[in-house]
Amino acid sequence: MKDKAMPKEEFHFHTTLRVRWADCDAQGIVYYPVYLTWVEVALSDYCRHLGFRLYHLAELNLFDTVTARAAITYKAPARLDDLVEVYARAARVGNTSITFAYEMYRQGEAPLLAQAEVVYVSYDNKAQRPRRTPEEVREVFSHFEATGNRLPLERFPLFSGALA
Repeated sequence: MKDKAMPKEEFHFHTTLRVRWADCDAQGIVYYPVYLTWVEVALSDYCRHLGFRLYHLAELNLFDTVTARAAITYKAPARLDDLVEVYARAARVGNTSITFAYEMYRQGEAPLLAQAEVVYVSYDNKAQRPRRTPEEVREVFSHFEATGNRLPLERFPLFSGALA
């Protein structure tokens, strides 16, 4: 994970979340594990933006992941009722893993609140072991990150049961 913020323009996707009362600790700032929840929401929203429902692919045992590594660096606090923009990108798409980079900002402001990097390993839930990431998933993520454009998922049979 880079210590310095990436230019927002390098991210083709972000989602906005509101800080709720339940997200805050006794000091009135966002409690640190909440950022991991936001990362998971951003991943799900990222996949919906690309046109598919990530967890439906898992239910069909076509593509599922386990988290192999999650790292967060906190830079500044988020507070109750803030709107937080979570930027997400597939920073590395490998044969068996995908590394996502996340950055969080208060809406409309420049100071970075937090950075996260999560390594997801493709997993066969029935066999209970890692497996190769489907080529269709790799192609959809890689194309979006390279161009900012979504591929038409109808041309990939893998996604037929999970279109958003």
